[in-house]
Amino acid sequence: MEVDLHPERSVLHAQVRKAKSNHCVDEAGRYLRSAHHKGPSSKVYLGDVCETLLRCSTGAETPVFTEVPGFDEQRWMLEYTVGALHISVQSIPYWGFGLVTSGYRNIIIMRGPVEDRARIIHDLGAASQHNPWEFAHRRSAEKGLAKTGSSLKANEMEWRAHQKRAKSLLSESIAALEHHISRLEKKGGVDPNLIELANLEIGLAQQALADDNTPAVERALSRGEAALLVPIEHEEEVSPDGSLLIIEEDVPFVDMTDNESE
Repeated sequence: MEVDLHPERSVLHAQVRKAKSNHCVDEAGRYLRSAHHKGPSSKVYLGDVCETLLRCSTGAETPVFTEVPGFDEQRWMLEYTVGALHISVQSIPYWGFGLVTSGYRNIIIMRGPVEDRARIIHDLGAASQHNPWEFAHRRSAEKGLAKTGSSLKANEMEWRAHQKRAKSLLSESIAALEHHISRLEKKGGVDPNLIELANLEIGLAQQALADDNTPAVERALSRGEAALLVPIEHEEEVSPDGSLLIIEEDVPFVDMTDNESE
């Protein structure tokens, strides 16, 4: 069964497996800081899902907590922007009163272009050590998701739909470069070694896609495109004011110096 992605937002639920005190909340502005922050701060346990999500959000602004942790240092809510996306993450307990890390889940809400949402969700799933939609305590998770109008099955399908969309977009980019290479081969005039190099990068991009390595796919495509950038050959130089003036006859030399003797 196919899932149509929402045109404006994505809501996904993820199981937290590990959490360490690697971060803190800057009390001055509620910003997320490293645990080594020198100013007034309070401890927070982000968990593996949120930490991985932040690593996948290249170029993101500093996250701000809209709900700071209290006695329960793993219960919080933060938000940030990355490019055209607005992302919020909420950490809440769903089993065992939150006494163990596996009793927490993250609710991830993204707003923005569907292609960007699919890309980050795909990268998050690929970088995670477990499938984020697989919950440690299924019965309790099912009850918790039901309160949000979702279910374990629906949540898994949402994750997979985002991953499928991202892979489809990457496949289209690979196919577009392949088509471009084929056209250049038929047209001629391009160094065969450059064509071979571009085709090699196509193979690397396909392998990276099979490994769910989006950055490697994009790097291979960039190298393939760069290999085909052939410099334009100019047949003649033209002056800024128009065509060149070509004089074929000898120009007589006229001595303009003063030849009068002293």
